[in-house]
Parts: sequence; C-alpha cells; structure tokens
Amino acid sequence: MLKIFTVFVLFVFIFSCSEKTKYTKDLLNKGLKAYESQNYKEAKDYLKEAIYKSKGATPQDIIEAKFALADTYFKLKMYVDAIVEFEEFISLYPTSPKVPEALYKLAVSYLEISPSADRDLTYVRKAEEKARELIDNYPFSEYADKAKEIIDKAKRKEAKHYIFIAKLYENLGKPYSASVYYNFVYDEFTDYIDKSYIEFKIAQNLLNVEKQYKKEIQLYKKKISALEEKISKETDVDKKNILLNRKNLLVEHLNILENRIKEGKQRAIAILKNAYKMYPKSKYRRNIEDLLKKYGNFEDESDEHKK
Repeated sequence: MLKIFTVFVLFVFIFSCSEKTKYTKDLLNKGLKAYESQNYKEAKDYLKEAIYKSKGATPQDIIEAKFALADTYFKLKMYVDAIVEFEEFISLYPTSPKVPEALYKLAVSYLEISPSADRDLTYVRKAEEKARELIDNYPFSEYADKAKEIIDKAKRKEAKHYIFIAKLYENLGKPYSASVYYNFVYDEFTDYIDKSYIEFKIAQNLLNVEKQYKKEIQLYKKKISALEEKISKETDVDKKNILLNRKNLLVEHLNILENRIKEGKQRAIAILKNAYKMYPKSKYRRNIEDLLKKYGNFEDESDEHKK
C-alpha cells in the first residue's frame, strides 16, 4: 500500500511539473503573440510573468521575451521602465542582433525623459552617448542614421541649456559672464544654432561689459588713491613696501578690468562687422546695424558699391 502511495505521489509531482512548464511556455507564447499584435498592455503582463517566473523556457525564449518586454515599455511610452529593460538586455546579450535597435530606443528613451533645456543635462548626454555607441559599433545598421538625428536633437537641447545660462547672466547684469557662455555655445554647438543670433549676443554683451565693472572700477580707484596718500605719508620702509605691494595688486586688477572693457569693445565691433557681411538675410541684421551705428563703426559696403 505504501509503495502504491509513493508511486502516486511521484506521478502527481511529475505531472504538476510538466503542467507548470507547459503553463510558463504558454504565458510566453501569449505575451509574444500580444506583442506582435501590438496589444502592448496585455503583452507587458504576460511577458513579465513568463520571464520572471519561468521554469521551462529556453534561453532563446527569454532573450526574445526580454527584448519584447523592453520594446513594449517603449511603445507604451513608459520610458523609465524601457531604459531599465534595454540597459539590462544590452548588458546580458551584447552579441544579440537586436542590440543596435536596443541602443537606438535606449537613446530615444533617455531623450524623452530629459527635463526642459533650463535644467539638468544628464539624460540628454546619456542619449547622445548611446547614439554615438550605436554609430561607432554598428555604422551600417539601419538605425545609424536615426542615431544621428538623436545626436542632433541632444546637441540642440544642450545649446539651449547654455543659452539659457547666458540669458540668466544678462538678466543679472553680468554681460561679460553672458558673453563667455554665448561664446562657448558658438564654439561647441556651431552646427546647431542660429550663428547670426549668437554673434549678435556676444557682441551686444561685450559692448556692455563696462556696466558690469563700473562700480568695481570706481572702488579700485578709490582704494588706490587712499593707498597712495598713505604711501606718501609713510616713513617706515617696511610698512611703505607693504602698502606699495597692496597698491600694485589693486592696479593689476584694475588693469585687467579696463583691458577687458577695451578689448571687449574692439572684438564686439569686429564680430558685428563680420555678422553684417555674412548674414544679409538674418532677422537680427537691423539689430547688428543699430549697434554698429551707435558705436560709430557702420559702413554698408553694398551701398559703397552702388555709388
């Protein structure tokens, strides 16, 4: 009797295992079928259960299911979940032929979750990083050209970020700092900006540098004047040398600011003349012309030729 009972228990165990294996495979098939039918909400639930509770699926089944799950999140615009799944897929299956597509959709997902241009660039840079990885490693992939579009969008968003910072400095009354950021945008993102606008903004801010340093220059001059008076009255050589060193330091800082103003104006005029010549159809042409007229350096070469 005990022997019969043992055989019965063993039979039930084997049968239940086979049923469990069959059930897992069935879940996987249902998930993939729903995915292929673009029924993504249903596919997501089936695929998750099949992958993470699977006992009978083959490695190839799991690879197929994991990509389908990542892509399902992507199609549902659940980009954070898509990022997690695509990152894991690429890490676990680096030789899969699906990697180029995964990299492209990963780049898109990072760009989609990136905040507005006035905020952090972490995800924008991750999008660019994944797109470049795709182009570098799979240059002949059908997704390589699409990756270039991602890089273009990421670069434009980065440029907007630094333009926002430049405008912030403008609003704070710090034109020299603004010009530095506009110049950075021009150098680093020249293919992704309206160059006539950026050149105009660089020049405009350089012409206003004096406003930023006016009070500081006045303060330096007062301090230098006060030190000169003390120096003239000081009889102790050591103390006089200390005062002289202090004065020289202030004069050095003063010269830096005055030269920054002078050189800034010279550079601004050169930029404006070039911009006026290079961008005849720019909507900022009148602004450029007005600045040139204001600072007495305007000469329309086209008018000269007409004469």
